[in-house]
Amino acid sequence: MMLQYKAVMMSLLALTMLGGCDTSEPDPGKQKTSVKIDFMEHEQYVKPYPTRLIVTNKFMRFDDGEGSTSFILFNRDTDTIYSVNDEDRTVMSLKDQEIDLEPPMALELEERNLGTLEEAPKIQGMTPVHYQFFANGEVCYDVVAVKGLMPDVVDAMQAFKTILANDSKVTFNNMPADLHNACDMSMSTFATGRHLKHGFPIQEWSVDGDGRTLVDYDESYKPDPTLFELPEDYRHFSVQDIRGGKVNGGGH
Repeated sequence: MMLQYKAVMMSLLALTMLGGCDTSEPDPGKQKTSVKIDFMEHEQYVKPYPTRLIVTNKFMRFDDGEGSTSFILFNRDTDTIYSVNDEDRTVMSLKDQEIDLEPPMALELEERNLGTLEEAPKIQGMTPVHYQFFANGEVCYDVVAVKGLMPDVVDAMQAFKTILANDSKVTFNNMPADLHNACDMSMSTFATGRHLKHGFPIQEWSVDGDGRTLVDYDESYKPDPTLFELPEDYRHFSVQDIRGGKVNGGGH
């Protein structure tokens, strides 16, 4: 736990020095044209690596930073996610669909406010708050969030997670019952994104150590419009095409 807080503090101090933070109060009604956000991702047994998130009023793009040719693109107008693989020269799409599915077991969801990080620099006048999320008494996820920070980005994140959660319901019943886990089910399928109601997550981590830390953000970013274009000469197919056996060799 101390290592996680150390990462939070170092990130916040770096943001302050870089000028990414603003001491003014956030304006929830202010619509940003575009935002660029840099994260440091953490995974077990893997050296931390940087990722980038770009959000406009129409798109959200995930990639590995400047020059990335493989990326995830979320079209917010059509509720469609595209996965662009430069190595395979493929574009796989996933369109939102509402699936009515109840969890196979009762999920008792709980969250705890563990308090503000009083020693941390404020971001846009707000002090980060640490929350912990539980499912059936088990700790699932920790988040340090800032309420009111980049609300449109938070909305885009929630919409993106909802599409993935709805898709997971399509194949959920194919999972053996002995693999059902309350935390996994709540985070990926039945209560995904519940932490986002507390604001933008500047630090988040799961019990296995996977997570991400905010490094910097730019609310005046002007992206190249081509970042939101899909390569026409790649092979295009949908997740449904794969499940229906219409794509041979996994899309190659």
